[in-house]
Amino acid sequence: MAQKNMAIAIIISFLLTGLGIAYAGDVKKGLIFFAIAIVLNILGMWVSFIFSIISLIFWVYALYQTYLEVKAVNGY
Repeated sequence: MAQKNMAIAIIISFLLTGLGIAYAGDVKKGLIFFAIAIVLNILGMWVSFIFSIISLIFWVYALYQTYLEVKAVNGY
């Protein structure tokens, strides 16, 4: 598997939660994270503020998972 650029993956995931994971190679996991982020954001806007907080926590978790995914792909 080809080396992936950590900075690009983190920037992608920063802007579009989960898609940095897809860039790193785990497309299924990345798309699942992306879908969860969309649902949490919609719930945060329309249902309750608590979902916005959960969405923020999930966003940070997704960034960390992106870091781990790229690290694993690059063999660090």
